[in-house]
Amino acid sequence: MKSITTLSQSAFDVKKAEAINNQLMRKEITLSEFNVIDNNHIDVDGVKIEVTDKAFGKLLGRLRIPKAFAKRFSDGFGNDGLRQLITMMKSAKSSRNEQTVTLLVDPNSRKITDILPAGYASISQESFIDFASRYIDQYNLGVTHMGSSQYGGTQINCVSPQGMFNVPGMTNEVFNTGVTFRNTPTRGLEVSPYLERLICANGMTSTAFAENYGLHNLNDKNINEFNEHMIRMASTNFQPVGLADNIKKAHNTDASLSEMQRAASSLLSLDKTVDYDYIQRYIPVERAFKAYSTLGADPNTFTKAQMKNAKSGMSVWDVVNGMTNFASNDTKYNINEGKMGNLMVTAGNILCKKQYDTEGVLDINPFANKQLLSTSESAMVRGEA
Repeated sequence: MKSITTLSQSAFDVKKAEAINNQLMRKEITLSEFNVIDNNHIDVDGVKIEVTDKAFGKLLGRLRIPKAFAKRFSDGFGNDGLRQLITMMKSAKSSRNEQTVTLLVDPNSRKITDILPAGYASISQESFIDFASRYIDQYNLGVTHMGSSQYGGTQINCVSPQGMFNVPGMTNEVFNTGVTFRNTPTRGLEVSPYLERLICANGMTSTAFAENYGLHNLNDKNINEFNEHMIRMASTNFQPVGLADNIKKAHNTDASLSEMQRAASSLLSLDKTVDYDYIQRYIPVERAFKAYSTLGADPNTFTKAQMKNAKSGMSVWDVVNGMTNFASNDTKYNINEGKMGNLMVTAGNILCKKQYDTEGVLDINPFANKQLLSTSESAMVRGEA
């Protein structure tokens, strides 16, 4: 069983400085105060600023222009035609009700990375970390991971000194529970239960835990409610309700090819340098696909429904732990802890699914070698006799 390593105060301070440095710049602006140049740039106060595909999609959404329609319009009339369409829609909305939006700008690339409603999730990274630090000290929590991403998100994973628990009947499933503090431009400040699996030091959290709690600003009312929420979480040593049963169910349920592929894709999407062959040691999706191909069924031709019904040969729990093992322990790639933290959340959300894909698939088939109806009965049912 591995021991838990926590961050020193000096290491925490370094991570705090990194998070503040990665914070996205915000600029609130009305729709009439900028002009679209093309689908990659807008003009603000005479300055041409690059827009990411995600942010441009958000702009279309604010203007109620479907992406597919915008693409067809651009293909037919070019960038000038699309620009005129967007300008027309901006003018129409502004004439009815001047709308303010928040531009999020990456200070390093100088690109607009997102477009949000005015004032949305506007807690600064410094305020977030100071806020989290008060509760870390109050509940004597140990920080095991802290990281930030270039997209302005920061995550702090902590364990409780009284948080050790085991899953009855499962020898290796011993955990130290705690809490994750997370701040992102799109979801604001969130707190969720955090799990450290002691057999291999895998960390996991989830925004799907019932105990997940979110704040969009730090007013007195929100802080008072949050204090009550933390007291309730601490009273159970931050252990999510029903966690042991959920782990048992995941351990006894086959993961689908769809769930396995989602897990593999989440590893590959961390960075373009992540090698497909390398991730097979964590999520052996290639072996699972070949097992079907050997039987003459190519999973690459399966529909979405078939992928969800096809068993992968791994349990849901194995898939989840493959992801958290990579997120917590892999040293091959220099991937920042912010992205690894997001991977822990993805793993936790798979664990917390209300129903796993293959739960509704029955292995029992009393008609595998015979039909219910005889030939004459079948003819009678069809009205042929």
